[in-house]
Amino acid sequence: MRIITINLPYNSNQKLKTVLDRVNGDEYLQSLWDCINTNAVRRLGLSDHGRVHFAIVSNIGLKILRNLIEAGVEPNIVTDHKLTNDDAEVVVFLGSVLHDLGMVAHRENHQIFSVSLAAQIIPGLLTGIYGDKERAIVTAEALHTIYAHESEIPQFTIEAGVVRVADALDMKEGRARIPFTAGKKDIHALSAMSIRDVKIRKSKQKPIIVEISVPRSRASLRSLLKSKTSKEKLCSRGTRSAQPTPLLRRSLSNDRKYH
Repeated sequence: MRIITINLPYNSNQKLKTVLDRVNGDEYLQSLWDCINTNAVRRLGLSDHGRVHFAIVSNIGLKILRNLIEAGVEPNIVTDHKLTNDDAEVVVFLGSVLHDLGMVAHRENHQIFSVSLAAQIIPGLLTGIYGDKERAIVTAEALHTIYAHESEIPQFTIEAGVVRVADALDMKEGRARIPFTAGKKDIHALSAMSIRDVKIRKSKQKPIIVEISVPRSRASLRSLLKSKTSKEKLCSRGTRSAQPTPLLRRSLSNDRKYH
């Protein structure tokens, strides 16, 4: 079996590097990724939900998380468990590469199956990196990102919001999630519509701006992006009584920009 190597800028995060190396060398996990695509591509007519998708999502997720941290946003694993930003990166990486595992069983309710499978895999990936308490916390936080990556499920953490948005942003031209067919208008169909480019950049107004370039004829599809990239999906809650503060801004361009 061909082992795919995910290239990730782990920087000085040795915990992330160790988990990354283990994922890159895990034949069982990567075989599950292939099984996902057997269902997704061959049986359901979807396109890639496997190895390449997870590599793309993990890189997007890490970039978004680091931009947020640089802007002063504190991940929930730091706020709620007193762990570190490095641990938040591990959580986002695990969510990014494991969120679709349940599709080996079925597309419907796959997030539930993903949690079950990931709960068996994550502790082994973290063994020797964390003590039992910290390993349990990282596992729990990663499982939340996996379960909450679907748009209809509320997410409780910054890390879960990052994984959800990163998953949605794997939509560049050639990365269609399913062919656009008559009458089918969801996030997958939108992604098939020859998205020209997706850019993530910093902003003075918001920590992150996502710019999505589409042909002029596709401008009416802007509303379809809201299910997963809505700015309300990624927010900071300063106190329990505070209103959520949106951290992400979308910008769609089709020879002009929408803000």
